[in-house]
Amino acid sequence: MMSSTLPARPIAAAAALALSGLLLAGCAGGASTESKAPETAISADEELHAMLPADVQESGSVVVGTEAGYAPYEYMDTDGSTIIGLDIDLLDAVTARLGIEYTLENVAFDTLLPSLDAERFDLVVAGMTDTVERQANYDFVDYFMADQAIIVAAGNPEGIGTLADLCGHPVSVLVDSTQQGILEAQSAECDEPIEILTQTTDSDALLQVQQGRTVAMLTQEATGRYNAAQIGGGQAFEVANTESIDPSPLGYVFKKGDDELVAAFQAGLQSLVDDGTYGEILASYELESSGLDEITVNGADE
Repeated sequence: MMSSTLPARPIAAAAALALSGLLLAGCAGGASTESKAPETAISADEELHAMLPADVQESGSVVVGTEAGYAPYEYMDTDGSTIIGLDIDLLDAVTARLGIEYTLENVAFDTLLPSLDAERFDLVVAGMTDTVERQANYDFVDYFMADQAIIVAAGNPEGIGTLADLCGHPVSVLVDSTQQGILEAQSAECDEPIEILTQTTDSDALLQVQQGRTVAMLTQEATGRYNAAQIGGGQAFEVANTESIDPSPLGYVFKKGDDELVAAFQAGLQSLVDDGTYGEILASYELESSGLDEITVNGADE
């Protein structure tokens, strides 16, 4: 069997400071940042390793881009330099199964895809939504089904419950995200448009709600519920919507044409589904209800 040793993960200091600043300002007691991944050793599979492109087999490593301000998918540990989270636990597992290492680079969300285009990364793992529009330029290996959440201040002073209730209000959102597109589509249907305030990180978008600049933010449900539970001792925010909003698959993102790498990661993740490792990781974050039985490529249909 091949080695599955994991490498160091370089971190961008500015992003670490931005996230830690928000948590220090609004978190009573802080968030738990210990890895929740199962501790069972994952052996490499030689047949899966052989599916990788020749250059990856030779180097034994890939470079992965992420944006570490998106708990519980990826976020900073208390040391301010180690990225942890659901996506990282799954990435640890699939690269171990493929018999390779990885280097993780933390950059702003809106620079992830341009950096992939520039071949700075081999793939992007950042809780990114698979959409038909993005599929025109990239391939997605889908690993999770994510709903959306409207996050408001505790007590929900504006009585927000649906996307339509956001009409005429300022709402914050991560720039260039699927959630921004959802808000833009809703705003076009409003008698009075939504004032959309885009932010460079999800944490910055939440800060706008915390400081009263916006009445709400739109984010992925897992992230929204995590932040609502962690910041301010769980008393600062709440999830406003009770109905599902646009459930969509999340995927690992690859450049078009990297077919061997796509196939290898799809097969590697599917092997984790089949042997139960994937389910254990999702269950450790209480997100097993959003798991997939089949790892697909470009599964989004809108």
